[in-house]
Amino acid sequence: MDWTGRKDTVEVYAPVAQKVHHHAVYYFLWCGISLAVIPALFYLVVFCLYTYPLILDFPTHFFADQGDGLQNVWNIWWVNKAVSELRQLPWHTSWLHYPSGVSLLGSTLNPFNGFLGIVLLKFLTLVEVHNSIVILSFVLGGVTAFWLAYYLTGSYGASMIAGFIFTFSNYHFAHAEGHLQLVSLEWLPLFVLCWHVVLKRPGIPMAVAAAVTLIAVVLCDYYYFFYCVLMGILMGLWYAFKQRDFFFFIRKKHAIPLVVFTALVVAAAGPLVFSLLLLNARDPLLGVHSPVKSSLDLLSPFIPGGHWYFAGLTQPFWSKLTVNIHESSVHMGLSVIFVLIFVWLKRGREECENVRFWYGALFFFMIMSLGPVLHIWGREVPFIRLPYLLLEKVFPPLRLSGAPVRMMVMVMLTASVISAVGFRLLLRMPAGRRWLVPLLLVVLSIEYLPKPLPASRPPVPHYVRFLQMLPDGGGIIDSVTRPTLALYFQTIHQKPMAFGYVARIPASVREQEERLKQLVRNRDYKTLSHGYHFRYLVIPAEQGRAGDDPPVTLLYQDSNVAIYDLGSSPEPARNL
Repeated sequence: MDWTGRKDTVEVYAPVAQKVHHHAVYYFLWCGISLAVIPALFYLVVFCLYTYPLILDFPTHFFADQGDGLQNVWNIWWVNKAVSELRQLPWHTSWLHYPSGVSLLGSTLNPFNGFLGIVLLKFLTLVEVHNSIVILSFVLGGVTAFWLAYYLTGSYGASMIAGFIFTFSNYHFAHAEGHLQLVSLEWLPLFVLCWHVVLKRPGIPMAVAAAVTLIAVVLCDYYYFFYCVLMGILMGLWYAFKQRDFFFFIRKKHAIPLVVFTALVVAAAGPLVFSLLLLNARDPLLGVHSPVKSSLDLLSPFIPGGHWYFAGLTQPFWSKLTVNIHESSVHMGLSVIFVLIFVWLKRGREECENVRFWYGALFFFMIMSLGPVLHIWGREVPFIRLPYLLLEKVFPPLRLSGAPVRMMVMVMLTASVISAVGFRLLLRMPAGRRWLVPLLLVVLSIEYLPKPLPASRPPVPHYVRFLQMLPDGGGIIDSVTRPTLALYFQTIHQKPMAFGYVARIPASVREQEERLKQLVRNRDYKTLSHGYHFRYLVIPAEQGRAGDDPPVTLLYQDSNVAIYDLGSSPEPARNL
């Protein structure tokens, strides 16, 4: 029957269609509020409470220390300058280790945050942009872990707890002092969720979503990219085992989505990863962590580390560890461990049928995080060699990382998923036995209470402002400023510098750095000026006059610092 053009039909069904449309709008609006807005507000409030009064310093202080924290501030500034002003890709800079520059492929550049900063810097200050990224990572880390847990369990309350466990873990707060690339863990749960859906209900849209999230991961951190690849392999093997089909990936249902996924990842992330490996092969990167020293101590998941609010109570333990507290603070929480044991004992129940995979992934990443040699209470057990050595042989580029303890981020992710299952079971217990839930939540909130995060506001010396006013046209040799502070000061004076603070530096750059230092010691200013195009020299004031062969011009001097012009005509010095 053709109803086209019939006025009576339109009049009858138009109100019904309008009503259905309104219901659909309300439904999607409610989904957005319940699945995104409410969790985001919850995790934002918790972050502000856990770190109070840090939020009051949002517009004035960097939520980071003055070590690696300032390096990540420079990263945000550099990506914006490279893309917006210099019109170049940000993975190489001549603004550090001037004049030849240095590759940033092996550095902790986290360009995803830099690209986000390009947008935010249009209406926020550099301090506010950095702090927004820190807060956003904590909030989105909770939200994406909540989405993963909610998809797997269907329990709203239990999934909110899972997001809390993941994003407010000791691991996350421990790296919040200076490792912005590791703070940005929000894409890990989302990739695992998308990949789970690709395996279970393959389709091109979800394959694209999985690829995009994995690309976002690699733009934050190489470690996390590798962990996600490992997790994807484990999930694929588990799916093949459950389906009794180890060649599922060539079946028509999976083949096209997996080809789309692989093509997108290889096209976007492949050049970055390949360039890093090629650089290391041609010009070995220095500054790699020792995997033996940067390994997980067997007791660290069970004993709070140095980033716990009450860390003084456990200092006899964490002060003995071979790695610093920013890496070793990976306490899972006794409340979480209790839930893990509880779910394992209930694993035979129908609602726990798929939980075995998450336990397998948890133990895999925990064993790998122990590194090549077992450590107990800070002591090495040399006669016990661990599977990490085999992983290094299977995948040699892993030697570029050298920090097995960071795999604990995947332990916390899998633990949060299992905890969602556990709290779902606990919330369904008879009313008289649900008292265990609030008790566990109280213990959890205390165990995860972090020590205060640093709020840094480095004072800007007058000589930096003076450098800012000087004409461009050459590099700066700064023999006064601490390396990480020098990075921050460059965001102010906006001039290229000799040397620099880079996480992984090519061997050839280190050799050039030593040659430059020798020229400075020899006061060979002619070579520095004409051979290397340096114009300004910053030295301690007590060092005395820079020299007269060739003559250099004193531009500025105070009680601590003197600035010389290596290549301009003499002019009166400015004494302060």
